[in-house]
Amino acid sequence: MINKKFSFILAAGVLSLAACGQEQPVAEDTTEPMAEEQENTVEETTTEEETTTEEEATTEEPAEETAEEPAAENTQEAMSGTASNLLSQGEATSFVFNETGEFSIFCEPHPDMQMTVLVEEGTEAMDKIEIDIADYAFGEETITVSPGTTIVWTNQDQVQHNVAFK
Repeated sequence: MINKKFSFILAAGVLSLAACGQEQPVAEDTTEPMAEEQENTVEETTTEEETTTEEEATTEEPAEETAEEPAAENTQEAMSGTASNLLSQGEATSFVFNETGEFSIFCEPHPDMQMTVLVEEGTEAMDKIEIDIADYAFGEETITVSPGTTIVWTNQDQVQHNVAFK
C-alpha cells in the first residue's frame, strides 16, 4: 500500500512537473506579446496624456474667458466708502463709474498706493479699461474716463491688494 501511495504521489509530482514544464515555453511565448502590449499601453498612455494635455489647453482657454466674466458680473458701482475684497496675485476686481466727478482710490493694506479716476462727459467712450496693480502701485496715477466706463484692476503682485474709494 505504501508503494501504491508513493507511486501515486510520485506520478502526481511528475505530472505536475510536466505541466509546469509545458507552461514554461507558453509563458516565454506570452512574454513577448506582453512586452508588446506594455509598449502599446505606454503608447496609449502617451496618447491619452497628449489628449489630456490638449483637452487641458482647450479647457484653459474658456477658463480664462470665464475668469473675466465673473468680474463683469460682480462689478460694483464706484462710490465713496466702497472697497473690493483683498486680491491675491492674478485676481481682479471691477467698478463701473456711472457718475461724473473725481474718485480718489487707494489700497487699504498699503495706503501709500493711490490713484485718481476723473469721470467727465465728452471723454472718449470706452466700455472697459484694464489696469494692473504691480510693484505696490496702480498702473495709472490719474485716468480720465466717460460715464459708464468699467475699470478692471488685476493684482500682479505676490502680496494682496484691494481697490478702495475715499
